[in-house]
Amino acid sequence: MPCYLFTFHAYGSWYPDRPQGYVKRGEGILARNVDEARRYRDRATFEPAILEVEQQRAIIAQSIEAAKRLGSRLHAVATEPTHLHLLVSWATERDWEPIRASFKKSLTLRLKSKFGGRRWLSGNGSRKRVKDQEHFEYLRGKYLPDHRGWKWCETRGEYL
Repeated sequence: MPCYLFTFHAYGSWYPDRPQGYVKRGEGILARNVDEARRYRDRATFEPAILEVEQQRAIIAQSIEAAKRLGSRLHAVATEPTHLHLLVSWATERDWEPIRASFKKSLTLRLKSKFGGRRWLSGNGSRKRVKDQEHFEYLRGKYLPDHRGWKWCETRGEYL
């Protein structure tokens, strides 16, 4: 059974001038780069999005709904003002790409309909395949609960 951790960033929230650096697809984690951040901002079509409590709760509700429609199992959700994670599995050998894209589209539609037609999420996001039960338990029991925003877990429901 495939199981993935999908990550989506709020639009414009992870520019390269972050003190912790930034991630560039295919290159990994890169050091802080003020010039590159300026180029990102120059190309931006919207102001950076911040996922406030209302958006975080809408994301959780929509993730639960989307998982049912997609025939997948949502194990947990963790949100922050700058990003969100979904821990998702499914019983068939379907590829992860259309599932991740469907979640993103569903979340985007909910955010736009409830909070306005701006761009809420950036790019494609990322995905990590869960390696084994130990990795799954770490993600569900430690990594996701350590996030600062609203969270949801299939065994506990919604919590701070």
